[in-house]
Formats: sequence, C-alpha cells, structure tokens
Amino acid sequence: MEYLLKLLLCLICVVTNARTMSINGSALMRYDPCGLGVLYFDKVTDRLWLGVMNFDLYSNLANVEAEMSFGHEVSVFSDKNLAVFNNNSNKNRYKFIANISNVKKITFYVGLINNNNNDNSSNLPLVTEFQLNNITLCNSDIKTSMAVENLNVTENEVDDYHHLCGRKSLDHTELLSVRTEARAGDFPWHVAIFIMDFNTADEEYYCGGNIISRTAILTAGHCMRKGGKNIETNRIKIVAGVSDRDDLYQVGRQVQIAEEAILHPSYTDKLATADLAVIKVNRLEYTKYVQPICLWGPVYNKQKLFGIQAIVVGFGQTETNQPSKVLRSTYTVIQNDTTCLDFSANIYQELLNEFTFCAGYGPNSNINPRNGDSGGGLVLGVLQPDHRISLFLRGVLSKCGVSPRHTDCDPTFYVVYTDVSPYYGWVYHHSGLKFTVNIPS
Repeated sequence: MEYLLKLLLCLICVVTNARTMSINGSALMRYDPCGLGVLYFDKVTDRLWLGVMNFDLYSNLANVEAEMSFGHEVSVFSDKNLAVFNNNSNKNRYKFIANISNVKKITFYVGLINNNNNDNSSNLPLVTEFQLNNITLCNSDIKTSMAVENLNVTENEVDDYHHLCGRKSLDHTELLSVRTEARAGDFPWHVAIFIMDFNTADEEYYCGGNIISRTAILTAGHCMRKGGKNIETNRIKIVAGVSDRDDLYQVGRQVQIAEEAILHPSYTDKLATADLAVIKVNRLEYTKYVQPICLWGPVYNKQKLFGIQAIVVGFGQTETNQPSKVLRSTYTVIQNDTTCLDFSANIYQELLNEFTFCAGYGPNSNINPRNGDSGGGLVLGVLQPDHRISLFLRGVLSKCGVSPRHTDCDPTFYVVYTDVSPYYGWVYHHSGLKFTVNIPS
C-alpha cells in the first residue's frame, strides 16, 4: 500500500522552476577564526562550542601539534584522538597533539568561563592566535589584514582591475549563522532580481543571482523569461548589498538596471541543462556588502560532490508559504543522482545528467529552497594556498518538484541545480573576467 501511494504521488507530481527558503529547527552558528579551512567552532549552547580541526585539506600531515590562544579563559575537553595541554594558569592558551594518520578530523569541546566582559566576543571561543606545526595561521596581524580594502590587490584603479573573489571582510568571515535570517554582508555575492512594470510603476521580486564580476550577474536562464517570452532588458532591476530586499535605505544597497541579458544558447524552458543567463550591468562598487563569488571550473566531475555540504541562500517563500523579504540561508547536501531517482524517477529522470545535480536533505527534513530562490547559487568552500577558504559557485538553482500537497515548490523534494563548471568558458566570455590566482600577491 505504501508503495502504491508513493507511486500515485509521483505520477501526479510536476516540475517547476524553483522560484524562499524552507527552514526547520533552530539557527546554526559557526565561528571560523581568520576564515581558516582547518579550524572552526559550531555552537552547541550559549556557553559550549564544538571545535573541529579538519585535516582532510592537508593530505601530507601525519602528526599535528597545534597551539591556540583565546581572548578569554575557556575550558577544553578533548576526544580520544587528541591530547590537550594547558600551559597557562589563566586557561587561555592550549596545546593540542594528535596523530592523524588514521583520522583526518578531530573534535574537542570549548566551554566559556564566566567573565565580566560585556562585549560580544565573550560569547565566542575567540581565537587570538593559532599555530599549526609552528606555523602561525591566525593572529591579530592576520585579522587586521582581512579588512575589505585588502581584497583589492591593485594599488590604484586601473583598467586591468584585480580583486579577490569568494572572500569577505573579517566581521562577516569569522562568524556566520545559517538556517536563519542573514545580515547584510554575510552573503555579499547574492542579489535580488526585480521585474519592473512601467505601466503601473510596480516591481515584482522574481529571482536571485550571483555577482561574478563588477559588470556581470549569473542567474538562471528561466529568470529572464516570463509567460514563455524573454523579459525586456530594461525591465530587469538588480538590487545588491542588502539582506532586506525592500529596505530602500539599508546601508550597502546598490541598484543597477540591466544593460543586457544573455541566455545560454542551449537553454530550454523545460530542462535544467544550461539553465543559465548572464546579466550585464554598468558597474558595481565592491564594498563589505557587495563582493564577487568565485566561479568553479573549467575542470569538473560531479561525482566528487556527492555527500558534500554546501550553502544556499535566497529571498523566496518560507516554510509558512509566505514570501520573505529578508535573506535566509541554510546548509544543504549534494546527493548522488540515484538518491533522487529512487525518490521519484518520474521527476528527476529527465533533469539529471552530466551537466546538472540534485541536492537536499530528503523528504523528512523540510529544509530546502522554494519559490523565489531560482537563480541563487550553491556555494562550496575551497582551501587556498594562504590556508584560508574561498567560496566558489558550483550550481545555480533551476528546478524543484511540486506535489499535490503544495501549489508551489514542495520543500520535501530534492532540488536540481545547473552545474556551472561545464559552462565556465561561456560565463567568463560574457562577464569580463580574466583568470588570476585567488590569493594576495
């Protein structure tokens, strides 16, 4: 009987363009000292954090000796794979020793000791210095260098302008909350796309998009279509630098009217393959609220993505089926194609191929993008030679499933992304980008 019900459900499911975010559960807070790839802390309670040292990114390490200084006194509790020593009676500096030949991720707990400080840093396991095998990866000087001005790697404004992609200023790099409403600057590459009606002077929020250069936004191809027709370019309005898309006075807000909208030549309304468009604008100013995302490619193999956690953001419908004017974010997991096909071959058979992939936590999570999130990006963190993480755009949200339970995107279904990597050359050609190494010179 259960099989028949599921079969019946799938037979009457349809696919729609995933046009905000359905989120269940409490917010998740992560602290990344200096934006490092090897060390982060997840909040457990107000006074307890789970520390993680992830050495998957360092394949040549076998033995680890790390030293960590905190901005205030803490208590550290280790697991069986990690020896912890306290060399300071004030309990603000610890040494960690571990053999990681058989395990690449070690965890420990940090308890915050009550103190008289009233600043927000007293609620964090604030790391003031971190050394790994006698190499300093984080300290006050490194944090000072993470000002937004240092993302510009040219001394003067020149025609050949160089800027670091996938990086944020310090106050938005170290502390990030997901599964909740975002602050302006937390996801500075994400924009809101509006469609203007010149007859009524109204504006309709339509899709999300991703800043990939000072003059180009990458979004879904279907976001440039309405009623089976291309939308007139001068009706497309881009709002960048905001967490509240309707706040006309939010600090950091920038508005651009599209100068050109370029659909990928292989785009079709029905499929997720090549569901991409580049919107050309006059010129965005890079600030702490507006920053470009790195573009993944040109080498790609989506099988290496399966099981990886990624971040998605959007302004679309919430779990209450109401539109959200505030940007929301969540983690998602990239799934093997067979997972989505087993859930509903009727929906995903036609959508999944070497140029697309599906993501989501599954039918019991109710955590997913929804209507209004189309064109938004699926973003992955990649370790760079300076030991910090840069954020890369790997997918653009294309399709979702609609069941009889919902009139719009059903948050219990997996969603399908267009993989941007196969189209790397096409995107670069239309965005004015030039390839450079993504670290400061």
